[in-house]
Amino acid sequence: MRQRFDVYCNTQVTFDANPANARSESAISVNPFNAANIVGASKRFTNPQTYDFSLAAYASFDGGTSWVEAPAFGLQPGWAGISDPTLAWDDAGNVYLAGLAFGAGANTLIGMAIYKSSDGGQTWSSPNLIHTSSGDDKQWLAGDNNQGSPHFGNVYLVWDDLAAGICAFARTTDNGATWHGTGAQPPGSSLGQFSFSPQISVAADGTVYVVWVAGSQIIFVKSTDGGASFTSPVAAVAGITPLSSPPLPAPGGFPELPGGNFRVLTIAALVAGAGGTIALSWADYREGASRIYYAYSHNRGATWLSAPSGQPLLPGGAGSGQHDFHSQLAALPNGEIGCAFYRFGPKWTGGPPLIDVILATSTDNGVSYSQVDGVTDRAWDPTIDAPWSHGDSSTTFIGDYFGLAGSANGFSVFWTDTRTGIQEMFYGSAQRVGPWFGVQWSDDMPPHAVIDYYTWGWPACWDVVWAPMATSPQPGNAEISWKVQVERSTPYFLTYHIIITNLTDAPVGVEGRYAVLAA
Repeated sequence: MRQRFDVYCNTQVTFDANPANARSESAISVNPFNAANIVGASKRFTNPQTYDFSLAAYASFDGGTSWVEAPAFGLQPGWAGISDPTLAWDDAGNVYLAGLAFGAGANTLIGMAIYKSSDGGQTWSSPNLIHTSSGDDKQWLAGDNNQGSPHFGNVYLVWDDLAAGICAFARTTDNGATWHGTGAQPPGSSLGQFSFSPQISVAADGTVYVVWVAGSQIIFVKSTDGGASFTSPVAAVAGITPLSSPPLPAPGGFPELPGGNFRVLTIAALVAGAGGTIALSWADYREGASRIYYAYSHNRGATWLSAPSGQPLLPGGAGSGQHDFHSQLAALPNGEIGCAFYRFGPKWTGGPPLIDVILATSTDNGVSYSQVDGVTDRAWDPTIDAPWSHGDSSTTFIGDYFGLAGSANGFSVFWTDTRTGIQEMFYGSAQRVGPWFGVQWSDDMPPHAVIDYYTWGWPACWDVVWAPMATSPQPGNAEISWKVQVERSTPYFLTYHIIITNLTDAPVGVEGRYAVLAA
């Protein structure tokens, strides 16, 4: 296995002094017409012990360097909040968020609510409740963003309707003005039975793919007519071992990994790659530890080239005591496929079990994932500021998934992190590795002067070295000394103070030289 040592920035997106506002279970999506515009969303708690929360959204317009949090989502009368964020874009540059509306009390599910933003995620519309059922849960959005597709601009939604026992479907073909199911059916038409947590992805030619977990199988359907109809359900993979109880303990009704008390589950992640490539991944316990398994097809799902029950993403496993789970998939325009996941376990002998975010990349259309990078620059502790799952202190909550997206700028990762002592949202993307050199200023310093040459607006994620240089030759003695001090002038940007002292009795010319090692 070849290691690719990309350097990932870890940008703190949210800054909340109140531990009651824990954040987790995130989604992220990049504007297909402006890769600098990135939108994220997550749960935002108000009382972690009673599992009270709604959703929050965040927007960046500089490729993830800085972020703004949108005003709170509007709720209809009788709603206590919305849950399970998922995001997608249409052909007019609108971004949609689908949330699961719920009422007060345990498991009072209401239905599928759609919010729309026309300003890149800064503000959001009132909710459009497109489907009501006490069984609605675990939705996923995808948009057709390829101008060459005959269905360019369509946005598709799938979810579980547990009351009906189906994978439910809806679509909009008119920028969110109306929503309908397959054919002329209303939202919520059935794609198949026994669905758990479906995902949807759209290929460049407009083909729509949907998968869901059904016991030990991953079920697959597709549409080639913009969601008007779908194929009959078939098993893309059979014989998986999902994270469930048994064999895992489930003291609060949700499975937990050895060494942890946060809830886990198996969701089938899906992405359409280049040509007819489709990639699947999921967390599997067949080895007695949680590992990421995967499957792939190169002919739009007609056949699957991996083993009938999938194969390990990383042959040899993650190491003793490590568990890989919550896999996510995304593709880049060049055909690369990324699989991001959490890795839980001790990071040193005798240490506590912590979580790292890992990204494995395939450059051969999903056949193998030989390039492996650590996204997090430090592991985080899932026990810190962890909400109680549904108010039960025996099981905590770090989210059932996290965000991964691909664009011309590479992969964007959006995860929960507790390094600050609070569950906050963090963003990661691969940095460009330099160095790049420049001169920020030049000046003539009076004799014995001490001057603070401050320079502002430097992204906090950049690695910068300063090396002031005297430009007036005075042989025999040192001419200048300096020190560099750093001011975090905003949450996302730095001001450098390069304080230079002229050590001589004469004027000295100076240059403020720098090297950016990674940006």
